[in-house]
Amino acid sequence: MKHTGNHTHSADIIFSVVLFSLFLLSLLMLMLFSGQAYRTSVKGSKLNNNLYTASDYVTAKFHMHDMGDNIYTDTINGTQALCMKDRIDDKTYITYIYLLDGNLKELFTLQDNVPSLNMGTDIASLKSFAIDETAEGLYRISFEDPDKHSCSILLHPGSPRIQ
Repeated sequence: MKHTGNHTHSADIIFSVVLFSLFLLSLLMLMLFSGQAYRTSVKGSKLNNNLYTASDYVTAKFHMHDMGDNIYTDTINGTQALCMKDRIDDKTYITYIYLLDGNLKELFTLQDNVPSLNMGTDIASLKSFAIDETAEGLYRISFEDPDKHSCSILLHPGSPRIQ
């Protein structure tokens, strides 16, 4: 009589265990490398977020007010600020952009109001923010984030003259 049944060899079991172990090892390596890639991505995103947000925001605001003498610099309680005028319903408003306690802030208020630095809205986390007006009438605006990465932008107020 012939006996029919499942015969398993020890080689089959060992092969299955080794194959399953390789699968688990590959999965573990994938998870480790993905975690490192994610951390690197978040760190780069944070760097880009602070500097990019600050420079893009200031550039956009600058271009929105880029006519006449609407842009100037001033100091508020010893803090340097980039100031931009708006005329709305026969009233003049000022937008102040400045650095306070490690945050780039914006304050929009009536020209007649005394500005309070604490009332500004946070834009980005920065270590330094500097505005220099060059002899050619350009504004060099420099930013430095808490990780000591920095960038500068050079902006020209007023519309170009066509001759």
